[in-house]
Amino acid sequence: MAKEIKIAQGQHLADVMDQIPSNVILNKVITGCGATTLEINAARNSIIIEPNVPVIVGKATKHPNVFPVYEKVTFEDVEAYLQKQIDGYRKIVTTPEGYDKKVKPALSKHIKNYKESFFLLFDECEKIIQDVDYRGDIYLPVDDFFSFSSKAMVSATPIIPRDPRFEEQGFTICKVMPDYDFRHKVNLRITNNTVVILRELLKHRKSEICIFINSTDTIHRIIRTLGLQDNCKVFCSEKSVKKLRAQGFMNAEQNLQDLADVNFFTSRFYSAVDIELEYKPTVVLLTDVIHAPFSSIDPATEVIQAIGRFRQGVKDVWHISNTNPGMPYYSGSQLEAKLQSQENVYLQVARIAPQNGWEHDAKQNALNGMPYKRFVTTSGNKNYFMWDNAHDDERIKYYYTNASRLIEAYNRAPLIVNTKEWYRTLTDSDRLHRESEAITKPKRWQTVIEQVQRLTDSNDGKIPEESITNELGEQFKDMVHAIRVIGPKRIEILKYNDRQIADEVKKIEHFSLVRKELKDSVYELYTEGMTEKVDEINTMMKVLLEENRIVPIGRVDRRYIELFFDIEDAKIKGVRYFKLIHRKLK
Repeated sequence: MAKEIKIAQGQHLADVMDQIPSNVILNKVITGCGATTLEINAARNSIIIEPNVPVIVGKATKHPNVFPVYEKVTFEDVEAYLQKQIDGYRKIVTTPEGYDKKVKPALSKHIKNYKESFFLLFDECEKIIQDVDYRGDIYLPVDDFFSFSSKAMVSATPIIPRDPRFEEQGFTICKVMPDYDFRHKVNLRITNNTVVILRELLKHRKSEICIFINSTDTIHRIIRTLGLQDNCKVFCSEKSVKKLRAQGFMNAEQNLQDLADVNFFTSRFYSAVDIELEYKPTVVLLTDVIHAPFSSIDPATEVIQAIGRFRQGVKDVWHISNTNPGMPYYSGSQLEAKLQSQENVYLQVARIAPQNGWEHDAKQNALNGMPYKRFVTTSGNKNYFMWDNAHDDERIKYYYTNASRLIEAYNRAPLIVNTKEWYRTLTDSDRLHRESEAITKPKRWQTVIEQVQRLTDSNDGKIPEESITNELGEQFKDMVHAIRVIGPKRIEILKYNDRQIADEVKKIEHFSLVRKELKDSVYELYTEGMTEKVDEINTMMKVLLEENRIVPIGRVDRRYIELFFDIEDAKIKGVRYFKLIHRKLK
């Protein structure tokens, strides 16, 4: 049974309800309308479970009456808070892990019947389903949740769970429906080269840019590829901060700080965090399902949540994504049959009555080794949220198997979508191949040469060097230049030796400059058929180089006059001469 409450533009939840009712899943529809603020100000003791630390830090900064619980807060700190006298009501905001390891034990020790005297609110409740597969501890408070007398779940983008306890306890859906068009506009760009489109966006951006991508490794590759080291920041988990710093990138933070021109955010910033800015940024969601399948995002939840982080609004929104036709996935019925079969076998083993210690150990080893083990709670019950998670994962995989399915998913979401497909000669796979640390230097040269040739061929041989560099990335600029200047065959003859290739490029460019700058002067002094002393010609060439401020490579010798004439050696009375046969330049 669902109830609907209307909300007008500019209103907050506090304007349309006194407090969050118990035993509801509150679908607030729009982000930033003040659900947690409503509970923080409610006339009752509250425990608010938030998905990630940055959210808690933000709430505690805004609301002095909040007691935040995360990794740096100890059990003893929670005890002290529960024992001290306060004016008003206790407001504990905690991570799921903090609740299970610190808040619950402290409450059990110091407050009798705390499940009667506290209201428990699970904020951004879809995260329990979306994150439980890789972050099992997020589920820890769920069993406790159902034993509280007063409780609710809330999100702007809830996924309705299948756990039967919701129905058994009479939960209802309460939907807060805006009476205006609240949909955000999203520019969906489906491509086979995500980084090239991102580069174009960065090149033409007119505001600060915030990029959401659920892969720290991909973020680091993009920063290197696009040369963003000096003007970007990455906001991610503490573990990822350490990883990035170990790789030499120091501008990484686990909590929100001042933003840079370009900012990257991982999944912990997709929901609930308030990002307060004095400007409206460009928001980019980047998905590479070929090399980082877990970077796929759900248009109906994560896209909306990411946009909603910016409390002053956004300038525009882009989702850049590739697709992967070869990505395996299960349909809903196939997955249900698979999980049901695994559960049947698991339960059969679980029912075995061991006759001795060896049989007991064998049974436990068998249960722990089964894939279905992760679908069972620590208390041995069916983990319905893991089932929901598996269905959610397969549904999102399906979206990204081709462009039409992703577009369909967007069209079903409460968004206004502008879709374009843009396919390039070089793909994300090509980029990863040339950037791979596993390939040898000769193989990297061969790869880049092959890709430059493909780009050249696809443009009828007419493509500026700058365009090739833009396509391949700044770190390949010197290689692209060498390929254009001395050619693949010469590079192969030089056995892909970087120093020798660089020297050859320098020579070619130097003599090309000499031809251009000295041409008129040389042909004013010398004409075909003249025979001049070698020393005098070399001296004159040296003078011309100095006049044009060109530093010679090595000695000024026959190499320089040969840029302008075919010559023959001659000797007259023991003195060396050059005979200028044919003029080379027009």
